[in-house]
Amino acid sequence: MIYYPISLQKVGVTVKINYQEIYINMDDSGVLHSNERCCIYGGIVFTNKLDQENFGRKYKSILNKIKCKYCRSDISKCVHKCPEIKDTNIKPQHKRWIWNLIKKETCFAVIIDNKRVNSLIMNDKDSRGRYRDYTQRILIKKVIDKLIKDGKIDPNQSVKLILRIDQQATATNTNRAFVKDIEKELTVGMTNLEYNMIHKPILFSKLSIDLMYVLSHKHISIQASDFIAGETRRIILSDLDRLTMLKKLEYLDVKIFLP
Repeated sequence: MIYYPISLQKVGVTVKINYQEIYINMDDSGVLHSNERCCIYGGIVFTNKLDQENFGRKYKSILNKIKCKYCRSDISKCVHKCPEIKDTNIKPQHKRWIWNLIKKETCFAVIIDNKRVNSLIMNDKDSRGRYRDYTQRILIKKVIDKLIKDGKIDPNQSVKLILRIDQQATATNTNRAFVKDIEKELTVGMTNLEYNMIHKPILFSKLSIDLMYVLSHKHISIQASDFIAGETRRIILSDLDRLTMLKKLEYLDVKIFLP
């Protein structure tokens, strides 16, 4: 694990805190709605900025080799405004190139069976929003717990969580409230009296959260998250037996099935 120093001003004294970085990137596939069978939130995580940047360079290298094949413009009039290559429009051969890169990293997803979600939630827009926030919060916690168990993060040392979510995925989230709930989930724990559940904390030092909703065409790791979420949804909708399905989902280091 890598520790990064950060300076804090307190009563005129500069205090340096060494903190660990976690970069979580997330996108969705499908919609949390009764009209659809399932909804997926998936993505990719890095434990330092250098690894994320190296991944981005390799990903861009692949895109540079194939992007002209997806452009409808006359190549002689190219203005380098290429369309985003997404999970839904990529050719199988090109998709294999990208997947060979993605599968080397830590990938995750939460799979929501819309048909099993309580109808009181599904029939109310605000309730769906709260449920979506809950599923993302639990997913973030499971991802960080995985990093702790793998020895990549020390739960007793300070952590900076850099969270990037596709802008279209959670347009109704209130940033401040969502960040506060994530912080509470990770450092204090939360109790759900309705379901008699206690979620224990997993981080025991200072936590800083940087949340931003971003446009996927400007963020490589969100584009990779689009592929992860899309492929996961395609496997779920293939109606495979459970063992075959789990085998095909082995690229996911963290996977949650809800409800």
